[in-house]
Amino acid sequence: MNKQIGKVNYKVIQLLSLNYTKEIPIILGDTNIEHMKKQHKEDYEKYGQDISNIVNNPTYVARNPNQDSIEYIKEYKIDNEFVLVAVRITNKGTMFARTLFTMTERKKNIYLKNGYAKKYK
Repeated sequence: MNKQIGKVNYKVIQLLSLNYTKEIPIILGDTNIEHMKKQHKEDYEKYGQDISNIVNNPTYVARNPNQDSIEYIKEYKIDNEFVLVAVRITNKGTMFARTLFTMTERKKNIYLKNGYAKKYK
């Protein structure tokens, strides 16, 4: 079952210089959840229930240059972890949350230094 968990809003479109003319709903489907559980089991168990919050209240947003995905990165200060949710548009124009995993602070800093990531708040 697919459900909307947020949207690529105008702030993200502007920050990342995306060529979208309108906000696009972000959908989370069963196959996406299965992928997350299979590929990033521990991260999904810890942060899976928080996907909507990560997408709607990220600390950073990034444009992945290789995957052509939009990445929402949330910093959890309690555990000092950075959790990334990647969303990608299909050929039919539907934006899906594809994966979720933790990233290191070092990688986050490289994203910022190289201009891929922008502070959201």
